[in-house]
Amino acid sequence: MQVNILDKKENKSLQRQEITCGVAFDKAKPSRKDLREAICTATGIAPELMVIVSSKGGFGERSGTVLVHAYASKEGLAVEKKHLLVRDGMAEKKKKAGKTAAKKK
Repeated sequence: MQVNILDKKENKSLQRQEITCGVAFDKAKPSRKDLREAICTATGIAPELMVIVSSKGGFGERSGTVLVHAYASKEGLAVEKKHLLVRDGMAEKKKKAGKTAAKKK
């Protein structure tokens, strides 16, 4: 897998870097875990400080675009959306209380 950094912006108010990467791959679209490892290797950023915001690729294409937020510290991850942290395995999904008790009555 080849990773090319297309754009890198510094967001000082949120203490993060917003990185857009072009990714080329041989077979199927790689998993988020594989994308994270490849981007960490290319940029030198620690994986626990990086959140993959979006990963887009066209049908049948062997390339795509990935948007990543890289934070300076773990405290900065608090501003990130909860569902993105759950997708990347950095947070646990809350289980909803079911309505099974109400249905049994």
